[in-house]
Amino acid sequence: MINRICCATLILLLATACGDRPSGNLSPAVNAAGGGGVNSMEKIRASGAITFGVKYDTPPFGFIAEGRTEPEGFEIDLVTEIARRMGVTPKFVAVNATNRVANLDSGKIDVIAATMIATRTREKQVDFSAVYFEDDQRLLVRSGSDITGVGQLDGKTVALVQGSTEETVLRKVAPGAKILTFQSWPNALQALLRGDADALSTTVGILSGLKQTADQSGSAVQIVAPGIAQGPTAMAVKQGDSALRDELNAALMSMADDGTYQRIYQKWWSGVLPEPLRIAVIPMGS
Repeated sequence: MINRICCATLILLLATACGDRPSGNLSPAVNAAGGGGVNSMEKIRASGAITFGVKYDTPPFGFIAEGRTEPEGFEIDLVTEIARRMGVTPKFVAVNATNRVANLDSGKIDVIAATMIATRTREKQVDFSAVYFEDDQRLLVRSGSDITGVGQLDGKTVALVQGSTEETVLRKVAPGAKILTFQSWPNALQALLRGDADALSTTVGILSGLKQTADQSGSAVQIVAPGIAQGPTAMAVKQGDSALRDELNAALMSMADDGTYQRIYQKWWSGVLPEPLRIAVIPMGS
């Protein structure tokens, strides 16, 4: 079973109450300047809206279904509820692994909520929220493939998304593999189905959505175990933007307390992944 351990960043979280907040009543955290002079909450409070960078092409995390115009998915539901508890309107901007930090730094988005794995290297660029999702990096192969694990990747071509943590991991554990990078997971999937790649590697959550897409197109693929590495997923804000980070964590904790997080998780992951991640909740008190 996947190890459900949250990142060390959780230690730095709130000392404020985590209860559901009525509309328009932001917590006192918005009045405190973030470290390094960054305080996105001032802009969010003034505009009454918060902009999340999300995926539009990665079911079930974030995607636009056929015939629809607005994104939906696990992360969409999660951040929509977070915005509700903050008393502001959620807005969405499509991002990918290569441009999400640039969009954050430029101010185009306030928060990255786009299947971003929290790593110590990335913490030099952004500040992470509490971990809200975690699963294993594995392989997706065409049915009938002789690849049963990372040990069979020597000389094989593996499709990945450019700039992803999965690429860094795979180069370490399978140095003999040939890496073929793409701008999006759907493009990587098409490379696998065409035969341009022998395998595709990312976390099980993303692989499950890609497998569903392949199944619907009549292409037989399978997810290969065991896992290669763990993938703790968190939201990201600008470095030093502690007021906004604390607001996100307060909302996540209150959702864990009242069962909302579990309901959202089960909606998207029931029958696909084990029980929900246990979001660590810091006790209220002085």
